[in-house]
Amino acid sequence: MLHSRFDRFRKTRLGIQLEAVLADPLRYVEFAALARAKVPSIVAISHELGEKFPELTDDTTARQFCGAMVADVMRSHGHDVVQARGRAGGELFTYGAVFSPLPLQRSFTHLVQALERFPAQLASVVESLPKPQWTTRPAGSGFALVEHVCHLRDLDSVYGARTRAVLTRDLPSLTSVDGAAWAAQRGYLKAALVPALASFRRLRGRLCLRLKATTGAERKRCGLRDGLRRMSLEDLVREMAEHDQTHALELDELLNELRP
Repeated sequence: MLHSRFDRFRKTRLGIQLEAVLADPLRYVEFAALARAKVPSIVAISHELGEKFPELTDDTTARQFCGAMVADVMRSHGHDVVQARGRAGGELFTYGAVFSPLPLQRSFTHLVQALERFPAQLASVVESLPKPQWTTRPAGSGFALVEHVCHLRDLDSVYGARTRAVLTRDLPSLTSVDGAAWAAQRGYLKAALVPALASFRRLRGRLCLRLKATTGAERKRCGLRDGLRRMSLEDLVREMAEHDQTHALELDELLNELRP
């Protein structure tokens, strides 16, 4: 699940060209081979990117997009991150995510358990940074810590509404949101982080309780995403877990930039 902050970049000429390379179905074989060797999957493509896209050297957002695209490909095939910052040792990518050697078939129960754990992981990040750094943005197009927290809080409200709709209505409409636009429109950077985190924990706890109470038949109920794709409740839960993983990687990058 590629973060919405890259939606604008992927529509640029450079973004389109990079996605054509990184999303090629044949690339997955290379990425997976390096995962089995416990090497960051981005290494498989770093040499070619360096030769064909010299502009990446000075474009932090483009390099971040490449890492996010590799992660999206691996997650789409069922791989989880096992190490957020494995040493890549290259000029373009010094570090990269290391993924599980083989795809993981996570059950609905395991997915919900992962959702339950994430607020505590987010809280530990908050505790590790002094308050003046809560509004510091990383290089490129990433969120500051307070923006991550507010985004996660607001999106959990959306997922809660989607869950209720799928469980109570026949094929309800599920509309995608633009998280990057929300951050600007709702002034996340000036928001109070502590109340936002508390709200996120309440929303996530309430949602997980509802999900754990669902039956097998309820988990197969579907909504219609953007008028095109039917998504079951289990699909939505898997998407939520992948979204958490996306933010976990971005938070790790933020921490390493603020605490080198």
